[in-house]
Amino acid sequence: MRVSTAALIRRGEHLLLVRRPDGGDLGGCWELPGGKSDAGEAPAQALRRELREELGIEADVGRPVGEARFTHQGECYLLVGYEVTVADAEIELREHEASGYYTIGEALALDLAPSDASLLRSLAVSRD
Repeated sequence: MRVSTAALIRRGEHLLLVRRPDGGDLGGCWELPGGKSDAGEAPAQALRRELREELGIEADVGRPVGEARFTHQGECYLLVGYEVTVADAEIELREHEASGYYTIGEALALDLAPSDASLLRSLAVSRD
């Protein structure tokens, strides 16, 4: 099973989400920033790399706070969500069309990537 990571970057009760460009894999969907771990790469290390590559930010990856299992294109994944702290650096959208901060409820009302929706639903339940 491959590991994919998701950054929970907070502003109060809001989480950073980014929108994939139209077309392509999951085109137009909103998602938590992050991505797949490469072979031999620790998940926290992969998340730092993905945030640097996709958003041009340096991140302090904290503890894992949730997970979800999913299948994509016939491959099984474990998505691990991490608390992430970033400096007040400007986000540079290198692979996405838009970004915004949303509550979990607002995020679940968006066209959200299914794996991230599953992770956010599990976080919402654990908060109740």
